[in-house]
Amino acid sequence: MTDEKTDEREDRLTQPRFLGRLRGKQVTVTLLDGKALKGELVDYDTYTLFIEQESGLEIAVFKHAIKYVCLAAA
Repeated sequence: MTDEKTDEREDRLTQPRFLGRLRGKQVTVTLLDGKALKGELVDYDTYTLFIEQESGLEIAVFKHAIKYVCLAAA
């Protein structure tokens, strides 16, 4: 049986490590409703990703609305 506290600690470390590698890169953020946002991952915090689109528009995307995040296709 797995220790739940150990699992929670690992989850907290995995997300910042992944997002840290994507910071400053072009990403696609797919939302739960299927819409996709493309832009540079400028920053993130516990609850939010900040994306800057090509137009210069900066968008705050709440993590609970995200289905997945990946590098944008070149």
